[in-house]
Amino acid sequence: MDEKDSSSSFKSGLTWRSVLAILFSSLVLLPINLYLSLVAGVGISGAAVYLTAILFSEITLIFGSKLTEQELYVIYMMAGIAAGSPVFISWVYRQYYATSFITYSFIDPFTKKPIPEVLPSWWVPKNLNPEVRSFVSLPWLVPMLIAILQYGVFWIVQEVALTMISAQIFLEEENLPFPFASVNAQLISTLAERPRDKMYVFSTSAVVSMVIGLVMYGIPTLASGLFNVQLQFIPFPWIDFTTGYYGIEKILPGAMFGIATDPLSFLGAMLLPLDLLAYMLIGSIVVWIFGNWFFLNVSKSIFPEWVSEWKPGMSLQLIWQRSVLRVWTFPQIGFMLALAISTFFTGYKSFIRAFRSLTSRKGSSREAYFYSFRTLILMYVGATLASIILFQYLVPDFPFWLTVIWIFGVGFLSTVAAVRARGEAMASVSIPYMWQSAVLISGYPKIDAWLISPVIPGSSAPSWVEAIKTAKLTNTDPRDFFKAYYITVFLYHIFSFIYVLFLWQIAPIPSSVYPYTLISWPIQAIQDSMWYTRQILGKPMVLIFSFVLMLIIGTLGTLASQYVKIPFSFIGLVTGTMTIPPYAISSFVGGLLSKYVLERIFGRERWNSYKAVVIAGFAAGEGLIVGIAAGIIFLSKAAWALPF
Repeated sequence: MDEKDSSSSFKSGLTWRSVLAILFSSLVLLPINLYLSLVAGVGISGAAVYLTAILFSEITLIFGSKLTEQELYVIYMMAGIAAGSPVFISWVYRQYYATSFITYSFIDPFTKKPIPEVLPSWWVPKNLNPEVRSFVSLPWLVPMLIAILQYGVFWIVQEVALTMISAQIFLEEENLPFPFASVNAQLISTLAERPRDKMYVFSTSAVVSMVIGLVMYGIPTLASGLFNVQLQFIPFPWIDFTTGYYGIEKILPGAMFGIATDPLSFLGAMLLPLDLLAYMLIGSIVVWIFGNWFFLNVSKSIFPEWVSEWKPGMSLQLIWQRSVLRVWTFPQIGFMLALAISTFFTGYKSFIRAFRSLTSRKGSSREAYFYSFRTLILMYVGATLASIILFQYLVPDFPFWLTVIWIFGVGFLSTVAAVRARGEAMASVSIPYMWQSAVLISGYPKIDAWLISPVIPGSSAPSWVEAIKTAKLTNTDPRDFFKAYYITVFLYHIFSFIYVLFLWQIAPIPSSVYPYTLISWPIQAIQDSMWYTRQILGKPMVLIFSFVLMLIIGTLGTLASQYVKIPFSFIGLVTGTMTIPPYAISSFVGGLLSKYVLERIFGRERWNSYKAVVIAGFAAGEGLIVGIAAGIIFLSKAAWALPF
C-alpha cells in the first residue's frame, strides 16, 4: 500500500463507533485477559485486537453502514491496549511482597533487616494486614499518586515527544519500511473495503490459521482450563532441542537450541530482506549457542554464577532466563549502545534534516501530526527532568549525575536503536534490566533505588512510530492515534481498577483460585529479592568491552559492505544477539521459503502483492481462536463458589 504524501488526504477515524469498540474491549475483554493471566499465565490482549476489529466490522455491516478504514485503524490500534494486563494488579503484588514469608527470608545487606521491614511507605503502606484485600484506603494514596505521576503523566508526555521526534527522523527522512505496518494496513484495508480477491486470500489464510490454532492453542487451552488436563498436540512456543536424546547440550553444554512452532514466526519474516535474516541468525547462534557454551566451558572465570547455576537437563526456557540474568544483561546494553552510536553516525544527515524540518514552519507532514520542535523538546526534557526530580526526592542519596546520564544518554540512545530495529527488522528489542544495571553500576547500597526509577524512555516509541506509519498507509490522521490513546488509557485504568478489586475480593491473590499466581509470584518475589540483596552483580567492564567490540564489528562490516560489496546488516546482527535461536531459525527458514519457494510457485509480483494479506489473515485467525477459547473458559468459571 502506498502512503499519501499530503496531509489533506488524512481522514479522522475517532468517532462514536470506534470509541464504543474501545469501551467494549476494556469492559468485556479486559477481565477475560486479567482472569486468564491469573489462572494460566496467558493473555488475550493480542487476540483482542482481531476480536474487536472483526466483530465491530461485521456488526456495522449488518446494520448497513460499514466501518471506515480510519475507524478500523483506531479500533485495531487501541483494542489491545484497552484489554491489556491491568496495571492495578501490581498493587496486589506489592502487598503480597510486603507480607510474604519468602521476602522475610531475604536480609537487606545495608540495614541487616528483613526486606519487608525496610520497604518505604511511598512504595507500600506499613503494617499491612494480608487479610484486608483492598487498596481503597488512605495509606495507599501516596504510592498511587507517585505511580500516577511517574507512569501516568511523565511517561506518557515523554513517550509522545520521543515518538514524534523519531517519526520525523525514521519515517519522514529515512523512510524506513516498518514491515509490520504493511500487515496492519492490509488487515484494516481488507476489512474496510472487502475487495473480492483480497478477501478470498484473507479468509482462506484465516481459516487455515484457525485450524492450526485450534490444534495448537484452542484444544489445549480448553482442556487445561475446563478439565485440568494437560493436552498438547504440537509443542509451543517451540520444539526444544536443548536437552534430551538429540539435545545440543551433549555437544555444546550450556547452549540452547530449538525451532519455533507458531506459523507467524515463519510468515512474519517473509516481509524482511534475506540478508537481514541471515545476520539475525548469525547473531543469535554466536550469542545463545556458542556464547553460552564458551562462558560455561572455556572462560569460566568471567561469569562464575553462570557456571555454578547451569546443570545438565536444563530446558531452553530456563537456560534463556538464567543466561540473560548471569551473562548477557550488560553485553546487550553494550550491543544496543553500539547500534545507537552507529545509527547516529551513519544517518547524521537524516537527523539534521529531521530537526530542521521540525523547527521549520513549512512542510505539510509536520503540520499534520507533529507539535513544534520547541514543544517536543519541552515535553521530552520537562517530563524527563520532572521524573528525575521526583525520583531524587524519594531517593536523595542516589548519584544524580548517573541518573541524568543514564536516562538522557543511555535511555535516549536505546530508543533510537529500538526504533530502527522495529523499522528495519520488525524486531522488538530493548535493553534488559536497564535500571537494575544502573543501580548495580552506581554501587548504591540501599533498597529504595530498586523500587522506583525515573521513567525509562522509549519502551513504546518503536511501536507507536509503527502505528503512525500504519496511519499514513490507511490515510488516517496520525493525531487520532494520540487522541484515541488518551481515551483508551482513561477507560483502561477505570476498568482495571474495578476488575482487579473485584477478583481480589473474591479470593486472595495468590491462591488456588488463581493457580498461576501460586507459581509465578513466589518466583518473581525471589528474583526481585535477589536484585535487592545484591546477589546479582554488575560488570561495567563487560558492558564497555561489549560496546567497543560490537562497534568495531559494525564499522568493519559497514565499510566492507560499502567498498567490497559484501552483504552486511548491522541491525540484523544486533537484533540477532537478542533473539533466541527458535525465532531466529524460524525467521530465516521463512525468508528462504518466501524467496525460493513461494515466489517461484506464485510468481514474484503476485506473491509480493499478497503476502501481507496472507500474514494478516493468519494473525486474525489465530487471534480469534485464542480469544474464543479464553472466553469459553472465563464464562465457565463465572459461577463462583459461595464463601461458606
